[in-house]
Amino acid sequence: MTSLWIRMGVAAAVMLSTGAAAAEEMTKLRINRSPVSTFQGLIIAQEKGWFKENGIEVELAIGTSPDAAIAELVAGQSQIAMTGGVTLVAAVATGVPVTAVINGQDDGNVPTHGLLVKADSGLQKITDLKGKKIGLPGIASPQGLYLLEALEKAGMSRDDVELVNLPFPGVTQAIESGAVDAGIPIGLFFDFGKAAGLTELPEYAEQVMVGVPAVFFAANKNWAEENAEVLTKFVAVMQKAHDWANENPDEVRRIDMENTKLPPEYLKTRPYAGLQSAFNTELWSKQVEGLSKHGFISRAPATDEYVWSGAPRK
Repeated sequence: MTSLWIRMGVAAAVMLSTGAAAAEEMTKLRINRSPVSTFQGLIIAQEKGWFKENGIEVELAIGTSPDAAIAELVAGQSQIAMTGGVTLVAAVATGVPVTAVINGQDDGNVPTHGLLVKADSGLQKITDLKGKKIGLPGIASPQGLYLLEALEKAGMSRDDVELVNLPFPGVTQAIESGAVDAGIPIGLFFDFGKAAGLTELPEYAEQVMVGVPAVFFAANKNWAEENAEVLTKFVAVMQKAHDWANENPDEVRRIDMENTKLPPEYLKTRPYAGLQSAFNTELWSKQVEGLSKHGFISRAPATDEYVWSGAPRK
């Protein structure tokens, strides 16, 4: 009887030891995700247990803005965060140690922004905007870049128009109220604006760089170098999740409806652009040069300054 109790005690000790070791092997990652889109791969990987299979325990936090995401990475509050191209490159240009680790969505595959005017405004082409007010949610942005490139192609400059910085929801409202003559709403506000009868001027869309990274995952560069092994696992899991999402768009819509506050009827019909994993660094570099040319960033960093060495590239 004594030997039986001893054997049982040894077995229990082994089980406890194994469980403790397994717990110690799990790496906890706090991830700041987008509140409205491109985060679906995270939910898929959690639901499928792919993070756990790779020794990763994820805590998801809903972000507020691309700038706030960068601040969290710098402060060490999050290990990984979703942000945008201009925000990250502008930070890197000033010496902030952040880097892009895996893509989420490219710009232009499905139009998500455009230059809109009221249908009865009489404005039919971009040259009609000379002396007019144009509203957009962030002047130092991809949208600001494309607008200035469109003006330049039409023989105009930034001095020929008045740019008005507006909050995301305020652009379409400002167009409709006449507070601005034209505007560049983004995402659902662009879709809602067109559905409400606003007209799109085509010259802006012609300057959009289709395939340039728009929303993606970033990390503190120092943390990425010190945790390359776990970050490599995270990237591999997300690539798998993105591929699965693109094969199952109805599941993406379900995740959107369960994890965002966007109108369900809008989500049911919103075009699915697909999730990307690899960065088109050549195209992104051209965008960076344009941002520097127009003074949106202090300098044009080299690609390796803002894209992690282990990040997937096209």
